[in-house]
Amino acid sequence: MKECAFLQEYGSPQTLASRWLKPARHDPQDENYPFECSLCGLCHGVCPKGLDPSAMFLAMRRELVAGKRGRLKAHRTIRAYEKRGSSSLFSYYHFPRKCRTVFFPGCAFPGSRPQTFTRLFKVLQETVPDLGLVLDCCTKPSHDLGDTAHFSAMFQELCDILRAHSIEKILVACPNCYRIFSEYGKTFEVKTVYEVLVETGIVSGRLHKEITIHDPCGVRFAEEVQSSARKLVQQQGLTVREMPHKRSKSFCCGEGGSAGFLRPDFAMQWTAKRVQEADETPIVSYCAGCTHFLGSSTTTYHLLDLILFPEATLANTIRVSKAPVTYWHRYRLKKRMQKILPAGISGNRKKLSSVLSS
Repeated sequence: MKECAFLQEYGSPQTLASRWLKPARHDPQDENYPFECSLCGLCHGVCPKGLDPSAMFLAMRRELVAGKRGRLKAHRTIRAYEKRGSSSLFSYYHFPRKCRTVFFPGCAFPGSRPQTFTRLFKVLQETVPDLGLVLDCCTKPSHDLGDTAHFSAMFQELCDILRAHSIEKILVACPNCYRIFSEYGKTFEVKTVYEVLVETGIVSGRLHKEITIHDPCGVRFAEEVQSSARKLVQQQGLTVREMPHKRSKSFCCGEGGSAGFLRPDFAMQWTAKRVQEADETPIVSYCAGCTHFLGSSTTTYHLLDLILFPEATLANTIRVSKAPVTYWHRYRLKKRMQKILPAGISGNRKKLSSVLSS
């Protein structure tokens, strides 16, 4: 409870569990508090008994949504963002001949950093010659908002398309996509591009600067991913000063669980805590969302920018876009990929899904 403003305001996990289980618990004015939890999992990371209260708050969200009481107007923006990501306008699948591995960059990274995305994809193609590409949304927002029916249907459709084209392995750039595919895409081997880049040994810089690392909540317990991020930073010649809250005990950046749509003050407290621990040392993160959120308060670099465009990143001359420009970048990237990718099977989600249905 010392770590979390949400628990400090509403009480211990035991208190909230007992409150939820009372027969008269559903006061319409008092039932939305589970949506104010960031679902970051820090409570799980620090619990001496290994319990996961954040899973309980997600279950509460699901119960509210199933009871037709949890679709809140405040979440319209994030729902619309997710819907666009899977739309025919922005989604795109490409499977070269003999393709068994695809790159799934997520929603935020390619739109905010198209130049870095393009460079990264070329590097990955050198490692995996028959690499496919999937521009789509894993629908984690719906997952976190407790809309299990929508999430399950959309994620199942995505996985069905991949399995129908013999995909066995998925490379992700987004920690949240990593968590979703690892937890729900059990038939696939899931790996981050950070692990792949360490294995390739392409990074060999000499930047001579001290930084600190912010581990995203989506990989809170993924030690190999966390270690790979640190190895890449060190291969660039950078010195890592670890913050007290790191790895499994990392703070949320403030974006988690869409809690900020209801309680921006909670989100700001998380950001402030992280900035305070960094203590003016530049932060490196490997999540586009975290980098955007923390970057509004302190110097923050995305790890992929730092690896692929080190000088421009440290000089703050690399272009990082924000909405609505990100949508334009995503659309242009899709069109560009359609022109330059090798022969194979391709199409948007709707097209490929309809082929399976028929």
